[in-house]
Amino acid sequence: MKNFNLLAIIVSVMSITFSLCAGTFDVTAFGAKADDATDNTAAIQKAIDACSAKGGGRVLVPSGGVYQTYTLNLKNNVELHIERGATLKGGEGPYKYPEFKPTPVWNVERAPRFNRRAMFYTVGQTNVAITGAGTIDGNAEKFHERTDKRNWTGYNWWRKSDTNITGRCVFFVGCSDVRLDDVLIYHTSGWSTWFLDCDRIGIRGVRIEADHRFPNGDGLHFGGCRDVTVSDCMIDSQDDSLIIRTHQEQMKKPRPCERVVVNNCILRSSGAYVIRIGFTGDGPVRDMSFNNIISPHSRLGIGFTLPPEPAPPNEYKDPPRGRGLVPPPLSSRLPFYAENLRFSNMSIICDQAPLGVIVGNTERVSFMKDITFSNCSFKSQKPPFCRCRSKDNVRNWRFSDVTFEIVNRPPLGINPNEPKPEDFFKNVSNFEFYNVKYAFTGEPLLWQLVLEKDGVQGAIPIEGADQKYSASEDATRPGVRRYVYDSLKAGTNTYAIKMTIEERTTPTG
Repeated sequence: MKNFNLLAIIVSVMSITFSLCAGTFDVTAFGAKADDATDNTAAIQKAIDACSAKGGGRVLVPSGGVYQTYTLNLKNNVELHIERGATLKGGEGPYKYPEFKPTPVWNVERAPRFNRRAMFYTVGQTNVAITGAGTIDGNAEKFHERTDKRNWTGYNWWRKSDTNITGRCVFFVGCSDVRLDDVLIYHTSGWSTWFLDCDRIGIRGVRIEADHRFPNGDGLHFGGCRDVTVSDCMIDSQDDSLIIRTHQEQMKKPRPCERVVVNNCILRSSGAYVIRIGFTGDGPVRDMSFNNIISPHSRLGIGFTLPPEPAPPNEYKDPPRGRGLVPPPLSSRLPFYAENLRFSNMSIICDQAPLGVIVGNTERVSFMKDITFSNCSFKSQKPPFCRCRSKDNVRNWRFSDVTFEIVNRPPLGINPNEPKPEDFFKNVSNFEFYNVKYAFTGEPLLWQLVLEKDGVQGAIPIEGADQKYSASEDATRPGVRRYVYDSLKAGTNTYAIKMTIEERTTPTG
């Protein structure tokens, strides 16, 4: 296994500094008002521009209220510092977020879901940061609407538009020496962050709280980046919590995503993976360490995921493309490979598979090798699996002091398509196991529904997650919404049941 100098990476990222000799630029001195009504975009941008023009420094968003804003562009040598008690909140007018213009830095026309709007959009800048214990509020509810049709997350909420929405909240592309410290990123209407083709990124103490009702609420998303450290973060995402990819379609020149260190984080995902490696059409990822990760709940654990290229039309699917765009030819794309990835000191509890490998039949894969798991505990309702081809060269994986606990597994034969323990070894070679425990237990993962009768509350355990329901308004009783469950899941079994829950949106008197 290749070694790489983690200390050098950490020192490199810690060396990111900001010149404060030019002083502090208070946004209120440029006309910003914390009244949750004024459009402060121009005032805040003037402060950023003035700070950069003076050689750099700190742009201060002082505590005391909510500053409404639309798209902001950071500039060279600027630290945007949001004080505790201050909130930058995205405005609700979608067309006031300007579309990304063509740039030599990345392929704007191939923006995911051809969504070209963001709340923070920084392109080709050096020595930039967002810091402070304040809040960035994406105002997600203003870009979604409640319907009677459930989305893929199981909720009755849909985007009002797939394009006129801030699909990325904090977006850095083609930047170097980037820092994100302490800030709370709250209720984004798409990916909370996206770092594309950036160098030397330091992220520390960041909190992300996604609204689970709305789809695509990813956490930290790195595409084709190099020399990244992430530490002491708490992420509660709707979609994947941590994504490692090489977005070849969006990058001007594909390069591996490499030298990434993630330490001491708590990650939750209500709808997808704790950590996802790769996606359709991706290039190489290598030399990474994930250590001291706790996930008290997620849908899935760790995934090496390369779904097949979907057939045309592919305008809204993944990898999403603009109208009329076709996939780049395979000859122009680097094949995917994963090499020298280390996962250690992890505790993950999830509803489905704790570890999975998926390779679609359209994907070019050179290998997935030198992957290690040490001192890890996985608790799930399904076993790990590996759906790959022998030519994908999934090899040289090592597991030491690892526990897989599969809970509430149904008797054999109930679901013939359910992954079996032996499925993890199909088309793979050189898997090493040292002190690995693999056990099935009868203990279910319990969810609780609390009901009240005659002033006394009682908890009813419901096994499983992602319970499906239909919702409707009661025409005869204004302010009452009814949720009807026709079944409940318990692990991998589904039981027929009829349960109705009423939600009152007006006082009962």
